[in-house]
Amino acid sequence: MKHLGLRSKILAAFLMVIVSAGVILVITLELTAPNFYRSHAQEMTRTMGKDAMTPAEAHALQHDLERGFNQALTQSLLLAALITVPLAILVSAFVTRRIVAPISSVSKASARIAAGGYQERLPTTSQDELGQLTENFNRMANALEQTENRRIELIGTVAHELRTPLSGLRGYSEGMLDGVFSVEHAAPRIGLEVKRLERLLDDLSDLSRVEAGAVQIKLQPLQLDQLAIDLHHQLEQLFIKKSLSLQIETTPVCVLADADRLIQIGHNLLSNALRHTISGNVTIRVSQEAEYGILSVTDTGQGIAMTDLPHIFERFYRANKARSRDDDSVGAGVGLTIAKHLVEAMRGHIEVESQTNHGTTFRLKLQAFKSS
Repeated sequence: MKHLGLRSKILAAFLMVIVSAGVILVITLELTAPNFYRSHAQEMTRTMGKDAMTPAEAHALQHDLERGFNQALTQSLLLAALITVPLAILVSAFVTRRIVAPISSVSKASARIAAGGYQERLPTTSQDELGQLTENFNRMANALEQTENRRIELIGTVAHELRTPLSGLRGYSEGMLDGVFSVEHAAPRIGLEVKRLERLLDDLSDLSRVEAGAVQIKLQPLQLDQLAIDLHHQLEQLFIKKSLSLQIETTPVCVLADADRLIQIGHNLLSNALRHTISGNVTIRVSQEAEYGILSVTDTGQGIAMTDLPHIFERFYRANKARSRDDDSVGAGVGLTIAKHLVEAMRGHIEVESQTNHGTTFRLKLQAFKSS
């Protein structure tokens, strides 16, 4: 039976149940029915022949009545079997088809998805377990399609990101060979393109690790205000060189976080603020809201357009697409993606508020720590 298809197995199971029920019914009737109609036959014999029949005649009459009852019962069972067995087979075949059809559809659609048809979807025809199977299949297919689209987009974006520095390296190297550029002129630019490639590869490595959940996060009590002060001291001179003011406003707050990862996120947010702020100031704030400690970075820069805000944490997304790629301050566009994954790995949230030409605020919400 192991070589039969699912439909044949289910149909065979139905038929075995029907046959078993029929056999049990016949055996039960054969064993119990005589006990019921024997007493009735005896009563009829006494009633019909108590004055006109001898005991032998009465016994023969009782025997004939019992045989007649038995034959009538057997004929009734045969007639019932002739009617019910074909009907049972038809009903079993119909029910089997209703059960197997959705499963067969899922199996065929799965094969098409495995062959690359990620647009495959199935109609939901019921609300039972088979309907749930179809809905789960459609959700799986949708997730696979999105993953495949992201994979294709990632390959295209990485190829585009690599093409710019590689084109620069090729241009300077060919220029040196042709005598157009001197070594003194080309070497610094080649070094710049190599650094850009190294930074892109580092960003991709970090991104793949955080998206795969392979980054170790060590949550421990941490004074968020002191970490903000450390960030201020580390980066203040960069802001002064650009004639910007890096301000800080803190209140004592203890959170559960990974200090190294939080500093990495802080550097990324402050570097973005420095890059996109032409004049004014950038402010680091530490506060507490309910069970969260809040670290925010607010700038007075160019802001982010409303159409860009929903995509700001997507990998390789740049709100300012007009910015020159020759600007060495331009990153690969994965810093905020990495920051989001790291914050969520620390059981926190990251939010952004922005208005064009009025600045941007990034807020990290981390679990506050309360000592017992």
